[in-house]
Amino acid sequence: MKFKFVVIALLFCFTGINAQEQKPDPKKPYSVTELRFETKKLSELTDFDWNSLDTIFANNPPETEINLIFEINGKVRLKTTTVDNIKFVVSGKASELDSLKVKAQELISKLESNMKE
Repeated sequence: MKFKFVVIALLFCFTGINAQEQKPDPKKPYSVTELRFETKKLSELTDFDWNSLDTIFANNPPETEINLIFEINGKVRLKTTTVDNIKFVVSGKASELDSLKVKAQELISKLESNMKE
């Protein structure tokens, strides 16, 4: 009886191991679902080449959800206060990439206009 149990347990172990060893299909295109921008200076976000996002997300199916994450690490002096570490996320479908870029640019512009001079 113990021998039967050991054999059955080993079969389950080998089946579980084989199921986890799936290799990615090189013919299947990949999707980029998140892009993170981390900086210490807001100027690096305002000078960013927004057209490069078209290339980065080019292989995504139109219905793929994507996140554009922007972080400014360190102290940021706004007109009314000082803030540590600003982070915002713009999310949507890959088919909406142009409008996501516009939203991100608008948020960065608003943040820039509220910076202490």
